[in-house]
Amino acid sequence: MRVRTITVLLACLFAVPAVPALATITCKPLLTIKNVRELRASTMPPQPWTWRATIVADASYCATQSGWFEVDAIRIKEYAPDVQFTEKYRWTAGQFDVSIELTADEAINDYRIGFIAPCVCREMPYEHESWRRGTDREPSSSGAIAR
Repeated sequence: MRVRTITVLLACLFAVPAVPALATITCKPLLTIKNVRELRASTMPPQPWTWRATIVADASYCATQSGWFEVDAIRIKEYAPDVQFTEKYRWTAGQFDVSIELTADEAINDYRIGFIAPCVCREMPYEHESWRRGTDREPSSSGAIAR
């Protein structure tokens, strides 16, 4: 009985066709925070203010020129617990600014670029027809150029 059960289980395992693993390449822009500024008015009483960051987007891997990303920040406030929050923004190729409005007794303690939505990939060099046919030069494993 035990041998029969093991035989049936093994037969089921080998009868199921193997599902091919399809690897897909996902592309994302490279986003870098270049500069951060605190825009505060020097008036009394203190007024609401703006935290602004300049971000550079290298979209050389993307076929699109814009997309979505998130900035994660930790807000500190007098007489209140620290709060982590996320703001969603749209990136564009090149340099652009994002901003967060804060009350007079709030400040940004820490920040980072969080989730970046994938973009449509540009055609990679190895996908060109000339590389498939072998009519163009390809780098070899030794570093020399092969024909």
